[in-house]
Amino acid sequence: MCINLIVNLPDDVMHKVLCYVEAPVKIASVLGLSILPLCHSAKEYVDNNEELWEKLLGGYYLNTDTSSSSSSSSSAANNAYRARTQRRSSKRLRRRSSKEAVIHAHFVLRDQTEMALQEVADLAISKTPNPLSLGRLRGIFNNYGPILNINQRSAIGGTFLVDCLRSRYVTERVILTCVKELIEKYGASPNVSATEGAQYNSVRKKQKKDQNLLPPLVVAAARGMSSIVEYLIQDNIGTLTDIEGTSRFRLFTNPKKSISGTYTPLDYAKKMKEAEIKNGAGEHDLKSLNRCIQLLS
Repeated sequence: MCINLIVNLPDDVMHKVLCYVEAPVKIASVLGLSILPLCHSAKEYVDNNEELWEKLLGGYYLNTDTSSSSSSSSSAANNAYRARTQRRSSKRLRRRSSKEAVIHAHFVLRDQTEMALQEVADLAISKTPNPLSLGRLRGIFNNYGPILNINQRSAIGGTFLVDCLRSRYVTERVILTCVKELIEKYGASPNVSATEGAQYNSVRKKQKKDQNLLPPLVVAAARGMSSIVEYLIQDNIGTLTDIEGTSRFRLFTNPKKSISGTYTPLDYAKKMKEAEIKNGAGEHDLKSLNRCIQLLS
């Protein structure tokens, strides 16, 4: 059986395979959700493989490439040792196994990422004195990093990409530089959608089966940010253009009015254009929306 091939692999080889399949900080989820439930042998392999968990521990602390170097095994072991010795703790609180240490590191990463998400969300709505900028975004990552779960959703449903795209009081050029930083440097996925948030979803749970999702491309198209739309749909990014999003966007010509609903990026751009025309937008005002429609058609 295939499971026998998996459990009989040397730990070094298995670690390299897992690093190829998923990011280091997500390998534990692959083991727990995909491999462990397969059979009793897989459960024993996952639960009792101390050496493999020790290698996984290092990925939560130092951002090293564990798949391309011939010394990846020793690097992972060194990282795990540094992770254990970074902070002194009492014997009562000390994790007894590598698996427990990985679980603890996972929760720490989740909490650090949540705090970073909240700070980015604050920048997105701040007018003075600290609106969004590339320098402030880098400062947040330096403060809470170097490793963050870049595609994690916050408690209120936002993601790093979507919160940057929804930023007010900043130019499209600033938003584009932040988006490029998130995607090219940190590996953010433009196909990970934000949601309406945990509180909203709990209130509306009885009224709908699915969460209201908001992909980054929908935000860029609805706001008429043509340079960002063009960047997101280029071949090397691979954004899906047919994913629908649900939200509400204010009109540029009349901020007291808005368009809301569930549409694809192209349909949102068209709806926004129709509403802007009804509220007196001229051809010059529609230039960005027309460009978005052209790119998405």
